[in-house]
Amino acid sequence: MGEPTAKDLRRSTDRRVVRTRKAIREAFFKLMENQDYHKITIASVAREADIDRKTFYLHYRSVSDLVDEVIRDEAQKIVASCREALRSDGDKGLDVSKLFQSISLALAPDMTRSKRVLQHVSLQDVLDRLEASLVDVLMEDNVLGLRRDDPYVPYIVSFFCAGLVAVYRRWLIADSEIPLESLAGVTSACLFDGLNGVLPSVKLA
Repeated sequence: MGEPTAKDLRRSTDRRVVRTRKAIREAFFKLMENQDYHKITIASVAREADIDRKTFYLHYRSVSDLVDEVIRDEAQKIVASCREALRSDGDKGLDVSKLFQSISLALAPDMTRSKRVLQHVSLQDVLDRLEASLVDVLMEDNVLGLRRDDPYVPYIVSFFCAGLVAVYRRWLIADSEIPLESLAGVTSACLFDGLNGVLPSVKLA
């Protein structure tokens, strides 16, 4: 056999990087089973992953940097699970009720590892990342049917996603008794028809 090529060496290096990052994340997840991530140190992660601190720093600047990556990945998984709900249904537009239900299902606590992560990190952090991921998907799939070359499109999509997440955040934090489906109907009217579209259905002072 001949000498390894540059491509072979890069592939080998890439595999080592993937293995090391996986070991670091696995160690972090294991530590999170018993403590809040704010109490986890680089030393404890390195010890659990059987690496030294120097190796950790080759991949992450801090534990917060690692947490940020984990939250970003979880938000992307949630949005991926909601992708069908994000697809426009002909003239009916985006199904906000289906989207809210999908997000709720993704955030619902169970015994899976990803949900334990969500239980230990800030809800605000998760929802912020969720909003950013929603913007990315709506832009990529052009769910709202907007002209891609319009300079206002990123702002319109950001406004749309911020409104969705803000309503969901308030409903979740308030532990509201309002059925999510009903709230979704009002939210959809606000987003697609503006304030005038929802006022007729709301009791005015």
